[in-house]
Amino acid sequence: MTLTREINRLLIATLVAFGIVALAASYWAIVGPDTLLQRADNPRLIMAEAAIRRGIIQDRNERLLADTLIGPNGQVERYYPQPEVSSLVGYSSLRYGVGGAEAMFNTILRGDDLSRGFFSELVDSLLHRPQRGSDIRLTLDLTVQQIAVQAFEDQAGAAVVLAVPSGEVLSLVSLPTFNPNTLDDEWEQLIASAEEPFFNRALQGSYQPGGMLATPLMVAAMLTGESITDPIPNATNPIRIDDLELTCALRLPRLELPLRDAYAFGCPRPFAQVAERIGSQVLEETLARFHFNAPVTIEGFAARPEDQTLSDITIDDATLVESALGQGQLTVTPLQMAVMAAAIVNDGNAPRPYTLIATRAPDAETWQPVVTTRSTIPFTTEGTARQLQDLMRNAVANGAALNAARPEIDIGGHAALAYSGDETQSWFIGFATLPGKRGIAVAVVLENRDDPGLAADIGGTLLEAAHQTLRALPQQSS
Repeated sequence: MTLTREINRLLIATLVAFGIVALAASYWAIVGPDTLLQRADNPRLIMAEAAIRRGIIQDRNERLLADTLIGPNGQVERYYPQPEVSSLVGYSSLRYGVGGAEAMFNTILRGDDLSRGFFSELVDSLLHRPQRGSDIRLTLDLTVQQIAVQAFEDQAGAAVVLAVPSGEVLSLVSLPTFNPNTLDDEWEQLIASAEEPFFNRALQGSYQPGGMLATPLMVAAMLTGESITDPIPNATNPIRIDDLELTCALRLPRLELPLRDAYAFGCPRPFAQVAERIGSQVLEETLARFHFNAPVTIEGFAARPEDQTLSDITIDDATLVESALGQGQLTVTPLQMAVMAAAIVNDGNAPRPYTLIATRAPDAETWQPVVTTRSTIPFTTEGTARQLQDLMRNAVANGAALNAARPEIDIGGHAALAYSGDETQSWFIGFATLPGKRGIAVAVVLENRDDPGLAADIGGTLLEAAHQTLRALPQQSS
């Protein structure tokens, strides 16, 4: 009897054990594989990721910007022969992920978007062939980018250069930045740095626009019948907002100036008077006309994390003047300012900026153009844009943007100051024209620098470099 009871207990224990094994087998057969494969510490997943052959990245002229080097054990390493392009190209690291264009076009570069078919995938798996991605060609011009970085020297700030009317991003600079080739070794120091090298100032920087808002205010003045040629008494006098004293971009004696020349010299007092005459509602409508309520971005790239637009801001009598002079709550990115300049040179309609020209599948010889329909963004009428072009040409010929002038190039621009806390920012926006209703637009901002002439000089250098790049191209291709 005792023996029978022990046998029954043993049988029950055996059946329970078999049941547990069966349940476990069912779990790992149906649910388990996905959970195991998706674990970040899965060695097979890490090995597979490390073996992926990412596609190369080229600039618009087929110059190499990013490549994949293969080690003796089959592991890959991303290599950047031109570290100056990190502001746009970004980085790819097995340890720290991807950023910039490497992140934006990650699916293409990895090959996740390619349809290989069941048989091809089976053969690749059996032969242990690594996954391969497509190559991409960007709108970036390496020469313009290198000249831009050199022009900044040790300045902190940002610049954006756009081709018009296409919207191609020819250069995008954010400084200080990082070297993607040494990213893994320097990561901890980089993320702890007060200079924030991973923060893309060109796309995400929240800058006071300051005197840059004089451009939309000129439009408001012209549309409401203000004279831009009648002398204004004390036009060069400073104006005080709380504890902040705003002055002209150039040091000038006390003078009478028409609004046209106050714009050229970046003098704030006449524009405070314009704001008081037009009132808060017209000011809001004017800023909305220039899309400060819906900032333009580059699709897929990170925008400002705390995007503060005109829609979030109330402009009333108490904040009218400081808002009109760009010292209120509204902040802008250099990309926004470059798009505004592009709208002016493009007779009132801004192109939508983009960065990808073509892709090439693995083992393919032919590049496939990336063709998408991009509608323009209306800012002003053609007549108003032409008036702004002439005002900006005058600012380069006779005003604070004089340093942007270059021989035998039609350049217009506007240089001004902005204030943020204890820091002064120097701004320049401008354009250069090309045959065939083409052009180039640029925006430059220098952090903690009271020198709009330097910002204008950098802007002129970038316009000249882009002009040399684009002028030889067929008119329909830029």
